[in-house]
Amino acid sequence: MDPLASCFPPGGGKPRVLTDQCETCIYHPGNLMHLRPGRLREMTLDALRQGCQGVICHDTLYRTDFTPALCRGFYDKFGPQNNFIRVMWRIGGFTEVNPPPPERGRD
Repeated sequence: MDPLASCFPPGGGKPRVLTDQCETCIYHPGNLMHLRPGRLREMTLDALRQGCQGVICHDTLYRTDFTPALCRGFYDKFGPQNNFIRVMWRIGGFTEVNPPPPERGRD
């Protein structure tokens, strides 16, 4: 698995999940990320496949100042349907982290 696509922190520990949805969460109404028609459904179905951790928040990926975390929108809406999330609930849960601040230089 690509370490950038994992909600586990480097060096170990509980997987990370955001405390709240980020401002541009793909699960907010209104298609704030301008996804093509059907893309959100595809991403959700992929994230519910066996062995998948879920959707990693786009706002936490590829940043040097923040470790990737599970999308709160996915966690709240689909957590009970995702095997990884159900197993983690049973063996210790998640570390909740606040959404990252906006990146500098982004509008």
